Amino acid sequence: MDGIDSDRQPCMKKHKNEGLGYRTDKISELPDEIIFTVLSFLSLRDAASTSVLSSRWLDLWKHTCNLNFFDSNNIIQIKSETEHDSWDLETCKHVKTVNSALQSHQALSLKRFRLCFYANKSAQSTIIKWLEFVWSRRVKRLDLNFRCESRRHAVVLQDLLGEMRPMKYLETLVLKLMKVSGEDISLFLRNCPFLRRLNIASSFLTSDVHISGATLALEELWIIKCSLLGYVINISAPNLSSVCVDARPGQLWFKNVPRLAVAFFHIISPTFTMHHFASSLSCFTSQLQKLTLYLINYDDDHDDHDDVLIWQKLLGKGFPQLPNLKELRVWHSCLLPVTHVIMACPRLQYFKFKFPDKAKAKDAARDGGRFKKLMFQGSCVANIIQSLTYISESGAFQKIKNHTSLMSEDNLKQFEALLSQQVQLQFHVQLRFQFFDIFIRYS
Repeated sequence: MDGIDSDRQPCMKKHKNEGLGYRTDKISELPDEIIFTVLSFLSLRDAASTSVLSSRWLDLWKHTCNLNFFDSNNIIQIKSETEHDSWDLETCKHVKTVNSALQSHQALSLKRFRLCFYANKSAQSTIIKWLEFVWSRRVKRLDLNFRCESRRHAVVLQDLLGEMRPMKYLETLVLKLMKVSGEDISLFLRNCPFLRRLNIASSFLTSDVHISGATLALEELWIIKCSLLGYVINISAPNLSSVCVDARPGQLWFKNVPRLAVAFFHIISPTFTMHHFASSLSCFTSQLQKLTLYLINYDDDHDDHDDVLIWQKLLGKGFPQLPNLKELRVWHSCLLPVTHVIMACPRLQYFKFKFPDKAKAKDAARDGGRFKKLMFQGSCVANIIQSLTYISESGAFQKIKNHTSLMSEDNLKQFEALLSQQVQLQFHVQLRFQFFDIFIRYS
């Protein structure tokens, strides 16, 4: 690989260690299969660096079962149109690294093949060659994340799949920040009979999506934070047990999901009403055991009272009954509307309320302090509701809520302990708090 000097003098199996006599290289005596496993826990560059240890190690990295090519900078850089247009495939260090590694790599089975760095549609022909390598291997997990947030410049998945072959070993597929069509997804589902986890995130959908098939092995599905435009997501998967999806009015439908027990709905529009929610869940409300509602209104010009009114169409009285729900998590900016949801869950044992990260700076300026999470755990839903109402009306809670930024850590802990003890004694509910770190002042 680039940057690796394989012509260095190899190490001897025995070398003098001052004060200890001679030491024997025991690692090199291990079978190749064990060394391959050890190398699989290293980054690709570190694994390749072991080639300088001795002549025996020269080619061992070429058999590592993890090929992970990624940009170490986890922050996605927002590029201008000019920057997208001027990106040069020939000078990209990540492209050079991938080309070099794939030319040398020899393992036929891979636990994971991952591409996670910026590339745009000008690299389509090069990416096709990389995927030809993937099609020729027994890959268990495939991650493609080209980190291009521009719809006009994004890699088009459909143009990469012309030579796709059946992938009988693929169990997990992750697609991020690219253009994805419903036909692309269907092609993977047909060619990957043992695909169990599908994650499509922050991508641009270009047609309706149909996740369907009587023989689908799919157990976990994520279609989250995607640009849907007007396209519809239809889900009919008999083995599906967990789903995390964007929920838009009239764009999400379920059918034949008898094992679905865990659901996460990302709802960014207050036009998504209780009717839309009930229609989407109608075929599995009785079997749902864990539910997360991520409710975000991206209009900044409102206060908590406005937020209650905005989401009343979804969270108000008449929320659909969830008779077997045991765990409920809600991301929202106001506690009170959630009581109607809790009342619809007679077997609820655990409730977590989290203020969205987006609200952190804005609400801090407005309220002088903000909780990050409130967690309730009890054996009776009535007790959870009573404890929620109690702390909402509690003077101690209001003091924490409105003066968090002025409190020392010791005072904050005292108020937390007081409230938690009162809730435990009166309602037999365990209560825990978590604050945004920026609000904890040290005495």
